[in-house]
Amino acid sequence: MQNLNKTLTVRKVDWKIFLINLVTVCIPLYFIVLLGSEIHDSTIQTFFIIASLSVLGLINFMIVKKGSKIVKIFIDDSAIEIKENDKIIYSAKYSDITNYNVYNFINKRGGYVVRLKDKKSSFCSLLTWNSFSKANETDYQYKEEIINTLQINLSNKKKTTFTDYAVKLFSALPYIMLVIAVVMLIGILIYLSSI
Repeated sequence: MQNLNKTLTVRKVDWKIFLINLVTVCIPLYFIVLLGSEIHDSTIQTFFIIASLSVLGLINFMIVKKGSKIVKIFIDDSAIEIKENDKIIYSAKYSDITNYNVYNFINKRGGYVVRLKDKKSSFCSLLTWNSFSKANETDYQYKEEIINTLQINLSNKKKTTFTDYAVKLFSALPYIMLVIAVVMLIGILIYLSSI
């Protein structure tokens, strides 16, 4: 690509890491509820649940941190190129891109998914903020720059595909499992209080 106008730096989370993370959240939640139901002292039960969820959250954070990479997105008036280190992981002229989509991952704080498909290849990844603590103004500017560039150059090519629906479903799965776990805990507490 020649005459690159902008270089944006974002963090990309690998989908394999996302799936591993999903398993490390959903499966332990089941066992936390199962073990929590065996504890009859509500103080110890509360401590166990809080400690278990804290450890689970820490493991979750470490997996995401280890499995994410800083990437550079080069955009100009005619093309987009994405590099991880010095390796090009996606490059296409806007005219070759057949469809795309950009949407928030879970919520605005969780990052956003960018999916690009051209005649030869595709790119679909969760992009998050450079810092793990929280997003800063530059991160939000980069997100808006990506969205605006794609809207301007691919105005009639935005399309929701099966991949987008699958990503949205899987991204909501930990929250669904958490709600199920909370409902199960409430049921267990009601059952234990009636004994």
